[in-house]
Amino acid sequence: MDLHLHTKHSDGTMTVQEIFQLAYDKKIKYIAITDHDTIKGVREGEKLANKYNLNLIPGVEINTEFNKKEVHVLGYFIDIDNPSLTQALDNLRNGRLSRVTKIVEKLKSLEIDITLDDVLLESKGDSVGRPHVARALIKKGYGKTVAEIFDKYLDINKPAYVERFKLSPFDAIKLIKESGGIAVLAHPRLVFDEKLVDEMLPCFDGVEVYHSEHSTEDFLIYKEKAIKNNLIITGGSDCHGKGKGQDQDILLGTVKIPEEFKVRIKEIYKERYGKSQ
Repeated sequence: MDLHLHTKHSDGTMTVQEIFQLAYDKKIKYIAITDHDTIKGVREGEKLANKYNLNLIPGVEINTEFNKKEVHVLGYFIDIDNPSLTQALDNLRNGRLSRVTKIVEKLKSLEIDITLDDVLLESKGDSVGRPHVARALIKKGYGKTVAEIFDKYLDINKPAYVERFKLSPFDAIKLIKESGGIAVLAHPRLVFDEKLVDEMLPCFDGVEVYHSEHSTEDFLIYKEKAIKNNLIITGGSDCHGKGKGQDQDILLGTVKIPEEFKVRIKEIYKERYGKSQ
């Protein structure tokens, strides 16, 4: 089971079919496509799931901000045709394009040779973002890794940083629930503010306890918080394919979720869709 995967429809480097083939090869039965602010990968995946004998959970990862901290909200079992959700995602993607356009202008003012077309060529998908800017700059020789480019130009307080179009995590939770989904706090350690995490947790349906950037200690901390708040426990690799940053490994399937927590996800899947493969 891997419930946190990105494709070329957002900032991943693999196609949906490549993700499915890899999951099939690794004998993973349950996966969720959770691209940033888009469900196009889910639509594509629904046509392929049977071919690869996979149970696909419709998902999305919505980027939000709360108290000046970036908070990612995962939605699972969503209705991808829900009008409120699709309109909100359209707005977020338009905000992404506007932000990237401003970033490119800032980079040009630094006498860096880059165009919006260079960035869009890297995105090849529905949801453009800073990682695509970074990859375009790497191709032009301005750095070797995404992490290096972010540190030089794109992170907060760096010369080409531009604030994002802001949605609150509570708005994202509402959208997910209105679309019939369950809202899960993604990689809480990466919020970098435990008081904020504790404040938000009761508003969620679940928490991503098991994540590739969580330590064994983190697993224990967030499992305890999930149980305390009666939350569903989820996990996923947050796989973006190969070449996302300093880590060149393909992470799909590398985060092990204990069987006791997989059971609840499988139950919800069966309740929603009547059967599993």
